Amino acid sequence: MIIKELSEKTRKELRDYFKDRDYMVVTVPADEPVRVYVVKATRTVEIARRIHTLSPASAVALGRTIVGSLLLTSLVKHATDQKILLKIEGNGPAGAIVSEADGKGRTRGFIANRAAETFVKEEKEKKKMDISRVVGKEGTLTVVKELRMGTPYTSVVPLVSGEIAEDIAFYLMQSEQIPSAVGIGVLIEETGKIKHAGGFLIQTLGGTSKKAVDLIEDKVMKIPPITELMSEGNRPEDIALLLLENLKPKLVSLKEVEYYCPCDEEIAKSSLLTLSKEEIEEIVSEGPAEVICNFCGRIYRFAKEELNFHK
Repeated sequence: MIIKELSEKTRKELRDYFKDRDYMVVTVPADEPVRVYVVKATRTVEIARRIHTLSPASAVALGRTIVGSLLLTSLVKHATDQKILLKIEGNGPAGAIVSEADGKGRTRGFIANRAAETFVKEEKEKKKMDISRVVGKEGTLTVVKELRMGTPYTSVVPLVSGEIAEDIAFYLMQSEQIPSAVGIGVLIEETGKIKHAGGFLIQTLGGTSKKAVDLIEDKVMKIPPITELMSEGNRPEDIALLLLENLKPKLVSLKEVEYYCPCDEEIAKSSLLTLSKEEIEEIVSEGPAEVICNFCGRIYRFAKEELNFHK
């Protein structure tokens, strides 16, 4: 753990070190049991957009889910292989959206419908997207915590709005009993490229004073959308400072964030173990067996003689 004042010197050091890279900062007030996580994930979400060749609506939906999964790594140990899997299954055109992130800041994801579109004339004129039209307002949010301690812990809650940040806040209150404020945003350029992607998570823990809660609630209500703050040049540490204004915030942790898929040939081959000998023989009768990774699109092909797990 690092403990630093969010001084101009510290903020300059972070700007110089991370430059254009994505990263997350964790900050706390000096005298209150509150945790604030702020993440910049622009390059990470842009990589996901390119890998999956997403429409603008699908890019925003998957991007917000990726940012959400990164924020939910607050529930696992920092700098470890412990993982969070976030799945959103709404009744909108996006279909299922899945993202996974670990304590080291590595994340990946996919969306069922890569070409979802929901822009209507009024939204185009305002250059604004109603993400609930993409996700849907009815469905479920599932969180799987893989803590490397046996069976993963799974929790399912209903969607409350289709606005992913609100649904994550509802999950944290219902399943984790942690009062939280969540803000997530993804901004698309005219070209379809990701211009900004990021989010924040504020958690008030037991013993937080009413004064601190009131200050934070007031700030969350008044603060501009995170993509607007990022467009103005604010970085994660700057946004954390805004959220904890007048509460003497300190930097306690940070980590780089990246799109990362650990799939390989052995993992792909082992996935075929779930099939029977007859099923494998039927597949290879028409050529090599093919496995496509949902997260990164890599294609693995196996000839019949390579698939000798069934005797």
